[in-house]
Amino acid sequence: MKSVTATGKTVEEAVKKVVNEYALQDDEYEVNVIEKGSKGFLGMFSKEAEVEVVFKKNYFERKLSEFLKVILEKAKGVELVSIRSDGKTYFVSIDGPEIGKLIGKHGKTLGALQHILSIFLNRLSDVKLNVVIDAGNYRERRKKQLEIIAKDAIRHVLKNKDKVVLDPMFPFERRIVHEIVKRYRGVTSYSIGVEPYRRVVIEYSMGKARRGVKK
Repeated sequence: MKSVTATGKTVEEAVKKVVNEYALQDDEYEVNVIEKGSKGFLGMFSKEAEVEVVFKKNYFERKLSEFLKVILEKAKGVELVSIRSDGKTYFVSIDGPEIGKLIGKHGKTLGALQHILSIFLNRLSDVKLNVVIDAGNYRERRKKQLEIIAKDAIRHVLKNKDKVVLDPMFPFERRIVHEIVKRYRGVTSYSIGVEPYRRVVIEYSMGKARRGVKK
């Protein structure tokens, strides 16, 4: 996800430069030696050592944890539960008695926080990383709500042969809606806008047989 090359009189010196610059801990990086370096003959024709320091995922997990804890200090009654990563996606779990305030109406505050964390993490990485926040099992509860919202929208579209533009959603929410829409003939869905205000449009699709929406 990130690698930095450095040179020095020795391999150890080159590695130390990167470790100090990025405040890396011992288990957060691996080293690939590009050039061991040499003193040359009588001090002439010497070569500097060159290394590639590869950052491991737990570096990003730690930095994300430190950054989030600073934010949550301002949100009383909410704390970090865990951070884990799977590939390029980092899953953050937070909870507490005041979690509802942090989620906000329709998850808008939570969406803003997720967007901020994504920006922070991607500034540390050479490749695009994703952050997904689950606040007090919000994702599971939201999934059930989305099923109701999507089916109501599909009914409207099929009855009026027009389209419905839903409220902005997280990427995982949009995927759920798209999957629900695929079950029914006569409707199609697509997304519009940019994050974090991207929306799903459910639209009447001509030429397909109409099928009622199951309750």
